[in-house]
Amino acid sequence: MTISTLSYQISALLTGFSLVSAIILLFAYVFFLDDMRKSNAGRLACTAMLLSLASLQYAHYLFFTQGTDLLSSRVYGTILVIIPPTFFFFGREVLFPNVQYRWFDALHVIAPVASFALAIEMIPGYAFLFGTAYTFWFACILYKLKDQRSRYKFEFFFFGMFAVMALVALVLGLSLPYLDASIFYLSYSNAISLAMMLIVAALLIFPELLSDIMLITEIAYAKSKLQGVDTPLKIAELDELMINGKHYENEDLSLAIVADLLELSTHQLSELINTQHGCGFPKFVRQHRIDAAKKLLISQTSASVLSVSMMTGFKSQSNFYTAFKEITGQSPAGYRKENR
Repeated sequence: MTISTLSYQISALLTGFSLVSAIILLFAYVFFLDDMRKSNAGRLACTAMLLSLASLQYAHYLFFTQGTDLLSSRVYGTILVIIPPTFFFFGREVLFPNVQYRWFDALHVIAPVASFALAIEMIPGYAFLFGTAYTFWFACILYKLKDQRSRYKFEFFFFGMFAVMALVALVLGLSLPYLDASIFYLSYSNAISLAMMLIVAALLIFPELLSDIMLITEIAYAKSKLQGVDTPLKIAELDELMINGKHYENEDLSLAIVADLLELSTHQLSELINTQHGCGFPKFVRQHRIDAAKKLLISQTSASVLSVSMMTGFKSQSNFYTAFKEITGQSPAGYRKENR
């Protein structure tokens, strides 16, 4: 087996993984992820983007397994042109509340349509030049959110890695006239696969990632929703609910439940927690649960770790262990032993 053959086989596996991941992510977005902003435009853009990425990776799979010439295919070029604007529309719908569309937004659709007037060999270069503007747009968003960087280090790490992947893809596309086609397919498909792996891993490790990203942009771009709200009073009421009322013990506690108890909207409560505690609602609740668990681990030495996790509102021992390790840097058993 030559190195070239091995590279093709590994890349074929990676493209298969990213293709399946794109379909799973689309299914999860449409039927789950209820805390995301979902609009008809967002659903359409997400569907178009993920199906285009899946189609692109399927085309790369055909190259690795059958040697299909992709750059001479208008279908392949059309997919390349469609992905940048769908990413833009989906990103804008997810990141920004109350998106308003104007007549010049039609330009984002006209540019892909205009590609049909180009010769086939010109379309890939056109697609990547077209994508340069969207990469710049994404970079501007990151820059404008810099004030939130200290609060959301993991989210910005994810943003940064995703931006690097987009930059790598852009450089590859612009270097296309100087690259052998096989090197381009290998590098570009693997960059997409790595980006997909990054997204899947981030969502598995940190399920609140998307909701926190939405919160970051909402704080940075939207007007405060707390105007007219007695903020000190609501903070005191929130503390009463969590500290004395021990509502964190409810394993099904949600942003909507707490907002209803405080007579606030979910957006108002999100902003209140973020501005006062520097985190999103899920982490805020986890912090209260871990604070309570730390006390129980020391005061109730006969209680098992599983019992403590159940008493503090965690749905499983594994979730409790992960949250405890995240906040304290120790395992529950290690903390108990050290502080006994």
